[in-house]
This record gives sequence, structure tokens and C-alpha cells, in this order.
Amino acid sequence: MSCSSLNIIRKITAPQTGPVEAFYKVKYRLSVKAALLALLALAAVGCGAVVDYARDKELRLGFLNSPRFISPARLRIGVLPFHDGVGLGTPEAGANLARLLSEELAKNARLEVAPVEEMAAALNAWNFEGSPTPAQVAQLGSDLRLNAVVVGSVSEITAYSQRKGWRRMARFFTSQRDYVDAVLAVIAVDSATGIVLVSRANMGVYDGPGETRYFEAETLEAPSQEAMENSLDKALAESAYRTLEGLADLPFKARVTSAEGGVAFIAFGHDVGLKKGQKFVRLEALRTITNAIGETYEVMGAVSARLQLTEVGERSAMLELTEGRVDPGDVVQAVN
Repeated sequence: MSCSSLNIIRKITAPQTGPVEAFYKVKYRLSVKAALLALLALAAVGCGAVVDYARDKELRLGFLNSPRFISPARLRIGVLPFHDGVGLGTPEAGANLARLLSEELAKNARLEVAPVEEMAAALNAWNFEGSPTPAQVAQLGSDLRLNAVVVGSVSEITAYSQRKGWRRMARFFTSQRDYVDAVLAVIAVDSATGIVLVSRANMGVYDGPGETRYFEAETLEAPSQEAMENSLDKALAESAYRTLEGLADLPFKARVTSAEGGVAFIAFGHDVGLKKGQKFVRLEALRTITNAIGETYEVMGAVSARLQLTEVGERSAMLELTEGRVDPGDVVQAVN
């Protein structure tokens, strides 16, 4: 990923005038939990997010670490404007962060990414009172013909100065270094079911040279533009990768828009690569399981209906029912 070349802060924020200190009025050490509650009302379903430091530092070797998608068709996704939980200083910050993440996700050929402007317009049209629940986000995604919706928040900007690694062992002979941590909390919701596919707080750390600082009592100034660019750059890279990991395990699902006389219709077609003859099933959902970081899994039961694509349009398809029954609103998923 090469977000650095995008000059990320200039894209995130509108041109500013005045001193740097006035521009970077950030709330140091804003808790990730509080930001997530403002981002999405997941407390009601027991969801949260954590920073997985071990996995954030894992070695990745290009295509060897590229997530392998199980869906036989491309997935349509959308990224909602980010919630600015730290005060980046402009209303456009959230939309521009969403646009940058969308651009990175769109580089994967297995995804079709909706324009951020379309996502923002839909969010405004819904006019949620308070933070939307996963079910509300899923409904918004269904209305936009999306398989998943990504919701993000700038949940922390932390500036600090300390010695790390070997510098701790040579405390009297080394200076402290300036660090800026940026954390982007990202959640991806399955539009068909409302389950949480991804619940991650992704950290980017800037460890530039800064000023020589030998004693901890010295005052740390507001982070520079370079520090903000680099820390958010790294957090966006991590967000894109972890979001792709979660989406890769999502089967292609669609809600039945209408069903009558042994046929059913869905609102996807050639635009996501569906082909005549593909088979779909409806599975009974037995229960859901939520892990410690808020990601949800469905335990599926027996097949209650089988269908096959007989006609495929640009944005819709007709399926012939070969076994069982489906009703409008039922969720079917591709099996080949």
C-alpha cells in the first residue's frame, strides 16, 4: 500500500491557516472503547474491538498473504464516512478517510466498492437517531445492494516521547524519541444477516526522529503534519488488510426480493459476475456466536431450499426453485 504518496493529511483535512498547534487539537489517549460506542452501538450485542499487537507486527510476503476469497462472485461493499473521534479539524475528514480506504479495498479484484458519495447520501437519508446498530447498518447495505458495509472511526491520536527497545538498556547515553500512535477502529457488517465480520482497532505508529529529548520532564508539542501523515498512513494500511481478511470468509449471500410460482429473484447479476447455472441454497441458521473482539459467526444447519440461476440481468437474477421453499426476505447463498 502506498498511502504516503497520497499525502494523506492534505486529503483528510481542508487547507488550514494559522499555527500548526491550532490545527492539531487532538484529544490524546481517547479510549478506543468510547470511540467505538460513538461509532456504532455494538454494546447492545456485546461487541467491541481490540488492537492485536502480535498480528499487527506479523511478517507479510506480498501475494503469499493475500486473503483468499471463498465467494464465487465479486462482493459489493461500501465504506461509510468515518466518525472523527479526535477532532481532526474539518467536516470532510471522515469522508476523505473513507475514500482512501475505499481506494485501497477497490484494488482487490474480488470486490466492487460503492462510491463514498453514495454511502454518505444514504447515511444522511436514513437520518439515524444516535449511532446505528448493526441491524440498521445491514438494512442500509441491503437497500444499496451491498454484501457488506464498513464503518470506521478515528478513535485515538496519541503523542508521546520515550525510549524503546535497546534504548531502555542505555538510558543514560541515549535520548528519547517522539512517537505518534493513530488508531482507526473498523467494523464490517454483513448486509444479509447483520453479523459483525470484522471488529478491529488498527494502529499506525510514527517513530520519526523528532527532537533530542534526554529528560522526561520536557514538554511534548503537538504532533507535526509528517507524524500525522505517517501514523494514519500505517493505520489505513492495517485497516485495509484486516478488512480484506474478514471479507474473504464471507460467502456470497443475497436476500430474496420476490418469490412466486417456483421462482425467486435477487438484486445481483452480471455486475458481480453471477452466471446462469450457478446454484444457491437456503440454510437454516441455528445460532450465532460472538468472540471476544466482537466478531460474530453463524452456526448453520440443514439445507431448507435449493435454487439454480436461470436468467441473469445486469443487476438482478432469477432463480428456479428445485427443492424446498423460499419467501421474500429469505437469505440464499451461492455454493459454486
